[in-house]
Amino acid sequence: MKKHLLIAFSLFALSSQASFAGSKTLIEYGVVQQSQVTTSQTRSHPLRTVAAGAAGAAIGNQFGGGSGKSIMTATGAVAGAQMSRNRQSQRQSAQTVDLTIKTDAGQIIDVVQDYDGRTAFNKGDKVRILTSGSSTTVDKSS
Repeated sequence: MKKHLLIAFSLFALSSQASFAGSKTLIEYGVVQQSQVTTSQTRSHPLRTVAAGAAGAAIGNQFGGGSGKSIMTATGAVAGAQMSRNRQSQRQSAQTVDLTIKTDAGQIIDVVQDYDGRTAFNKGDKVRILTSGSSTTVDKSS
């Protein structure tokens, strides 16, 4: 028991050392040269829809009795399949924005990041570029 506790504690200590080291974020400023929003197209997964419908039917089958049980089973199947289709369509409509930026230092960089629909980037917008490790994000500069 003590041996397992020591191993678990050691693994925890080793895996959490990065949090003590801190991180550095490079901040640059620039001007948007080009901005393009794209919608990612992923293929649908009909087997997931069928599986979700089957799971919904199994859950619905737990309720009711007689013809009510059949209605609940069918309702569960339809609800499960619909939930799966909705989730898949949300994933398909994920958008990214591709920004070409000229930094104040004169470099031209390209950043692709998730687009949430709230912040539109236009040519000529002044932006702040945040780079931490291998992750770069852009927001509007104030």
